[in-house]
Amino acid sequence: MEEQSFAYRMGSNGICILRCYGSSARVVIPETLEGNPVTEVSAYAFAEAMEDEPENTSGLPCICGKKLEELYLPAAIQRLGRYVFYNCLNLKKLSFYSDLAYMGAGVFTGCENLSCLEMHVLSGRSCLREILQDLKQKVTVDCYQGQKPSERYSNKSTLIFRLVFPEFFEEAVENTPARIISTQTHGMGIQYRNAFRNTQVVFEEYDRIFKTGKYNIDLTILAETAMARLRYPYELEEGAGQEYASWLAEHLSSGAELCFMQEDVDNLRWLAAEFVTEEKQMELLLEAAKTQNKPGIVSMLMDVKHRRFPGKKRKFSL
Repeated sequence: MEEQSFAYRMGSNGICILRCYGSSARVVIPETLEGNPVTEVSAYAFAEAMEDEPENTSGLPCICGKKLEELYLPAAIQRLGRYVFYNCLNLKKLSFYSDLAYMGAGVFTGCENLSCLEMHVLSGRSCLREILQDLKQKVTVDCYQGQKPSERYSNKSTLIFRLVFPEFFEEAVENTPARIISTQTHGMGIQYRNAFRNTQVVFEEYDRIFKTGKYNIDLTILAETAMARLRYPYELEEGAGQEYASWLAEHLSSGAELCFMQEDVDNLRWLAAEFVTEEKQMELLLEAAKTQNKPGIVSMLMDVKHRRFPGKKRKFSL
């Protein structure tokens, strides 16, 4: 971990982070400072500019605006101030705990590339839907069982489920005679974001959308959704699982294309080692790897093929 320093103030319930300084684009806010829990991030803390800029005594550059790419919030954080990530255009990943209680106005304004959420699931109310409603782009959510802070970045973390939420967009439509402007929402992403009840994901509703809306979603997003639900089948009903598996088998090339596009060797290995059921499907993955000129992946797939589909031993007559 590269050196990082924080400007902060003491609040009534704990430490409030004002600014972060360092040379890395990856920020990990500590659980405590001076023995007190870190419970809040102030307004505009990661924006390019803020009204009352705190004094920087660290000698390190401020990590804000386009310089921020990943942020890991501690378990004690309960509040995010208004416009805290204003125009953080390169922010791609946010890690947080599900019991985050308050987010000010415009928290994610300008965070157009935030595409990966890592949520540590705790019992009780979840803030996931509230965050997703503010992010119109396609977002992948990895959910881990809430664990001790010391285990958060270790191999003890267990991924419970992964969900993909497609993009949506809003359009302002003006009724000139009535002088009324209404907002219309387009895209399947809003339906996925509505698959919640009492702040919790309703997996049955989430999975039902795939069956009814798969003709209106990009193939690569469908492939990512299907692989995520099949690989991490948390509360996945049998019928929905069959729907995902049938679609993915029919569009295996789209799944392989996605893996190469994202350089996701782990998912590609899962496709080869656990999903495919026929040798011809394995050959399809191999051909895709050869076309992409990926000799290392070709070698991995060949090893899996030999284990899963060993060739028949030749018999010799004397």
